[in-house]
Amino acid sequence: MDYIFANGYLLNPHTGTWEAQSLLMHAGKIVQLGELSSCRRAASHVYEVIDLNGKLLLPAFMDTHTHFVELAKSRMLVSLNACSSLDEMQRQLVHYRDNLPYPATWILGGAWDRNLLPNPLAFNRHFLDAIFPDKPVALMGKDYHSLLCNSMALKIIGITAQSTDPCGGRIERDAQGTPTGMLYETATALINPYVKMASESQIVQAIKDCMEDCYRLGLCGFHSLENIASHKLLLDSFSEEKPFRMVWHFQTDELETVAAEQQKTNTDNAFHKTWGMKIFGDGSLGSQTAAMFQSYPADSGNFGILRYSDAELFKLMQRAAEHGYPCSIHAIGNKSVFQVIQAALKLQKNKNHAHLIHRIEHVQSIRNVDIPLMKQAMLIAAMQPLHLAYDVPMIEKHWQDIQDQVYSFASLSKAGVPLAFGSDAPIESINPFLGIFCAIERRPHLSMNLPMFRPSEAISPLKAIQGYTLGAAAASQDEHLRGSLDPGKLADIVVIDDYRKEKPDFWLQASSHLTMINGTIVHSEL
Repeated sequence: MDYIFANGYLLNPHTGTWEAQSLLMHAGKIVQLGELSSCRRAASHVYEVIDLNGKLLLPAFMDTHTHFVELAKSRMLVSLNACSSLDEMQRQLVHYRDNLPYPATWILGGAWDRNLLPNPLAFNRHFLDAIFPDKPVALMGKDYHSLLCNSMALKIIGITAQSTDPCGGRIERDAQGTPTGMLYETATALINPYVKMASESQIVQAIKDCMEDCYRLGLCGFHSLENIASHKLLLDSFSEEKPFRMVWHFQTDELETVAAEQQKTNTDNAFHKTWGMKIFGDGSLGSQTAAMFQSYPADSGNFGILRYSDAELFKLMQRAAEHGYPCSIHAIGNKSVFQVIQAALKLQKNKNHAHLIHRIEHVQSIRNVDIPLMKQAMLIAAMQPLHLAYDVPMIEKHWQDIQDQVYSFASLSKAGVPLAFGSDAPIESINPFLGIFCAIERRPHLSMNLPMFRPSEAISPLKAIQGYTLGAAAASQDEHLRGSLDPGKLADIVVIDDYRKEKPDFWLQASSHLTMINGTIVHSEL
């Protein structure tokens, strides 16, 4: 069936303005924009007119950075996200222990933030042992760069007082040199061979349920920065009746496997695309492991953790390029961001690789002198605006001397660096409307009562929307297929209220009235 959207405002793909036009959709694609009468004439003999009643019609959103399987699994795991004291954590863990949603042999989950605790060092293996003395426990931090294990889990992994730190990671120890249970960066992966999760069928159902929620948020799909096993679960979750678009970024140790299976970037279909290789360049702000040019004020001599030397990072990117893949490099600290820029500039010198468009994931801090270099390196800034809302206290504590380098949306955009927005879910909410709010308002804790953080770096609502639409499409070189309401592009469409008539906090409660993917209505409240 054809659909004609009428009596609303469409986002003009060329002028970036809202225009009172109608839109005709046929066979999963946008066919025509213009007067209602002309759309009727161009439609087939069977069509339906959808009255927008003054609402806005725009391209559906795409989240450029998720761990979607982890987001789905988090529905079954324990979450300490809202806990700001050990007492709250204890109550939450006890409640989970006594009401397990599935027969768990390992207690998994996390989303804790040690920075919120008045006595953070007391959040250790002994705390977990008192609640779970007979089950292994591994709870990932909110930033996914730190992991707390109980004593049983440490024993299974084989971590003792004699264990050495792995390359690019750290085992936290007390004053006597005994492991506290806290693992950082690459040390968190030591648990992977031993941990046991829910069944595949349970996870697949959780993915489908999670996608239903995404439709209500105007999302047509997401980028998954997860491993091959998670990629398979996502493929198993897909159905024609409830579709989603997925761009996959595989892990560094999977390059040869992916290349051998010939999952090339340009051979995937419009729903599922293998994009490139994910590389961890450094750590995180919350764990004070983001690689910096200056040391952290409260920890003199701590410059964060740079995962690779300059030569090692370049070699990794070069290997991926030789197989035809671009790279998406996690870089939060200004030193890590600079290292990625230099590697990308060096890789550009090889004409065989110059066509590859690489991404920096997060770019939470970048020196002003490095912004033109990022543009020169043709790097995309894959950023997550919602992180800003909860990072401000940590910025003021750990990055107090470089606040002029943090979350530089406007400066990057003005320099011509493409912005592609996402959420980093499940670390933050996958809700793109909250991300738009943060990009335009920059309010700590999403509160209009708190002053804007670096207001000069705020961007317009249209720029923020483009970060989730055309910018997101460009982040996987799919701007010829989606991201704008151009005739010939895929009919991925969302309808929202007219924010121009609302106060800025409109975005905090916004949702989609209709979401269409490939011409299929997957959500409607019209």
